[in-house]
Amino acid sequence: MKRVGIRMDAFAQIIEDLNKNEELRNIFGEPVAARLLVIAEFADGSVDLRIEENGDVGLGDTESRRFVEIIDRVVFTNLK
Repeated sequence: MKRVGIRMDAFAQIIEDLNKNEELRNIFGEPVAARLLVIAEFADGSVDLRIEENGDVGLGDTESRRFVEIIDRVVFTNLK
């Protein structure tokens, strides 16, 4: 696994971009970030962080795939 640091200003921009995403607003309502969690998982001496939905909205397979695609795009865009 490659270790990547995310500056807090980039993290704030990620949240803003997720909140602005129309497709995510249609799925989760507004603000989108209120339905998302940053999960910290400790294993093998390291901490892995990931963004997940909080389970309030039952996502189907198609919505789950789109959620992951959008999250990946927004995060990678803000890491540049």
